Amino acid sequence: MTECGHPQPKIDLIRQLTSFITKETSESFESLACDLFAYQYEHNFPYQAFSKLLNCSPNTLTHWRDIPAVPTNAFKLADHPLTCGEPINTTFLTSGTTTEIRGSHHFPDTTLYELSIDQAWPLPSLPTFFLAPSASEAPQSSLSHMFAHLNSGDDSNFLLRNSKFHLNDLFLYLASDRPLCLMGTALAFRHLMEIHNTIPLPPGSQLLETGGYKGTSITLSKPAFYKQLSSFFSISPAQIHNEYGMTELSSQAYATGPEGPHRFPHWCRPLIIDPESNQILPPGEMGYLVIHDLANLHSVAKIRTQDFAIGHPDGSFTLIGRDPGALPRGCSRTIDHALS
Repeated sequence: MTECGHPQPKIDLIRQLTSFITKETSESFESLACDLFAYQYEHNFPYQAFSKLLNCSPNTLTHWRDIPAVPTNAFKLADHPLTCGEPINTTFLTSGTTTEIRGSHHFPDTTLYELSIDQAWPLPSLPTFFLAPSASEAPQSSLSHMFAHLNSGDDSNFLLRNSKFHLNDLFLYLASDRPLCLMGTALAFRHLMEIHNTIPLPPGSQLLETGGYKGTSITLSKPAFYKQLSSFFSISPAQIHNEYGMTELSSQAYATGPEGPHRFPHWCRPLIIDPESNQILPPGEMGYLVIHDLANLHSVAKIRTQDFAIGHPDGSFTLIGRDPGALPRGCSRTIDHALS
């Protein structure tokens, strides 16, 4: 049986998680997952009630994989926010229409969130431009917050302002013929390719797209989309990357090229479960993607998505797509609505 023991003081847990994320500790994922569950069970009352319904507590836990995973829809319960009772400083909202209930992820501070961005970042350090609104224009967008943290310039590097593309600063930079990294949602890139002629990027440039057209009416395979991007920006598919993340998480997974699998950093564990039995599936079988993110200190560490994926023996996974019965979601929806 896994021994969770008593919940640790928050300051000690933060120190341990920070050391683990930065690889400055020999502690195991398993022990930290257990300690974090004990802390969240003690302080996050909605999560405690949910765990009790599943007959799971720190005292009865037999394996870290048995820690309860909350569905992403649980973050929409405004009357029962998934917090650990701390004063809230930052709130990120999932996108949606004015008639939808939006999910919310609350943070007393975003220190671990930003440390996770830095430690997991897979691309070379380059000047950055973003097909997205700035954090000052979209303060409750987790994607804009992430982009703001990665920003190597001022807000002029954000090329979507007041729901319109503003590309002059990008073109001025391109005249220098120095490499850059261009980031944005898949739908923002699609809109740009529909209204503009080709924009060749200098050699050594990188492109990061954050997905988002799954669940919409668009039917385009990832290889076909990457072929369009490669032609439009004059870069190879090996220079095109995907970021997989969501408002309810604090960490992201990355993939390179049209066929590359996604990988989370070492403080996250992806699991594939059977949608009906909730049993963990072996590598090679398709099911719902569950993510155990140790950087999610302030809410719930284990999240059940509505995305289908296939796991691989090395811990990576191939994202298949969103459950067709689930509502479309993601920061991309908001940006698509603005550009349309």
